[in-house]
Amino acid sequence: MTTYSVKMRASTKGRHISGAERIVPGAAVSGCVTALTQRALGHPKGTPDEVTVTVRAVDESRIEVLPVLATREVDVGSSAEARAFVVAELDRLGVRNPARMWELLTTVTGLRGAMLVDAASGERLEPDPERGVRVSNLDHVSADTGVAGKLHYREAIALATKVTAHPHIVAELCISDDPEYTTGYLACGGTYIRIPAMKEPGSPVGTRLFLYDGPVSEVGECIDWLENHVVLVEGL
Repeated sequence: MTTYSVKMRASTKGRHISGAERIVPGAAVSGCVTALTQRALGHPKGTPDEVTVTVRAVDESRIEVLPVLATREVDVGSSAEARAFVVAELDRLGVRNPARMWELLTTVTGLRGAMLVDAASGERLEPDPERGVRVSNLDHVSADTGVAGKLHYREAIALATKVTAHPHIVAELCISDDPEYTTGYLACGGTYIRIPAMKEPGSPVGTRLFLYDGPVSEVGECIDWLENHVVLVEGL
């Protein structure tokens, strides 16, 4: 049976509201399209005026299966404590200016993709800073999407597993743009670290940041891999 990528993008007046992707067998495409459309129409960021769902066949020979990252959660009770933890962890990883990474994470928002940032200089490396890097072509192996409250975790850890599998990505930092979802994460060294209270409830701030440590000449290859390499994550 043919395998398909089903991608949803929702926007209002040109502003991105939500997006999601599944990689499913042909028999599941119809139900998947319905589920993703309903998700777009009920997003807490508002009602979209445009919802686009794209279905494309996937070359199964190109699919790479990766084991899911290990998970742990740290005990922090405020954004100040979250900042202290993240800065300390990035310093431990050898990131040159970890405070700069936190600043980018908490001030840049509304991107269609993620920031790709040089771990040594703090310079953003994406060719189009408005677009960022849009990680795509991934899903978890299970056809079960889980209950609604677990979607944040399942989708985020699948994405983090793919991103940190690239040899030039030192770490990923993320804060959800969902105003009511305040748990963020740091993914590095084979572990997905859930961090409560990364932002205040009701805050619309949200973005992803990938820390790059590699030759400048290979930035383009890294972006192409993140956007186009097909990955399924097992163990969720």
